Amino acid sequence: MASKKKTAKQKAPESRVGEIADQLEHAFLAGIGALSDAQKKGAKRFDSLVKEGEKFRKKATSRTETLIDDVQDAIRDMAGDAQSRAEGLLDQVRDKSQLSKLQSAFDTRVADAMDRLNVPSKNDIDAINKKLNKIIRLLDEQGKPAAKKKATRKRAAKKPAARKKAATRKTT
Repeated sequence: MASKKKTAKQKAPESRVGEIADQLEHAFLAGIGALSDAQKKGAKRFDSLVKEGEKFRKKATSRTETLIDDVQDAIRDMAGDAQSRAEGLLDQVRDKSQLSKLQSAFDTRVADAMDRLNVPSKNDIDAINKKLNKIIRLLDEQGKPAAKKKATRKRAAKKPAARKKAATRKTT
């Protein structure tokens, strides 16, 4: 009987090792099958992600182009508004009637202030200058004696003989 027990005990570990080996082999094969399945599905998923990416890029590009167009239109509108405002301001500044009104009002106020301070105006000074010029002309006309004749002098011609005498004196 003892021998029966030994054979039963010997068969048990061998069968267990075989079962474990079979289980390991099945697990290994299941892992390889899962990897194969993942590769197939992964390639399909990768392709679908590429397609979704292309769609997204097209949408983003069209949205970006639309936004760029909108921004450019807004900038053009703002530039046009700014230009028209600037032209309006320039027209106001260039408007001569407004400028002449302002200038005449300024001139009037300055003239009034100068008048209150008893400062002569340019017109007053011009009038005084005209009177002075008349007086100076009258004085010049009255103070001038009759025109004198200028005496014409004839210059004496130098005598060449005098030069010769001076030249002979130096040589001796």
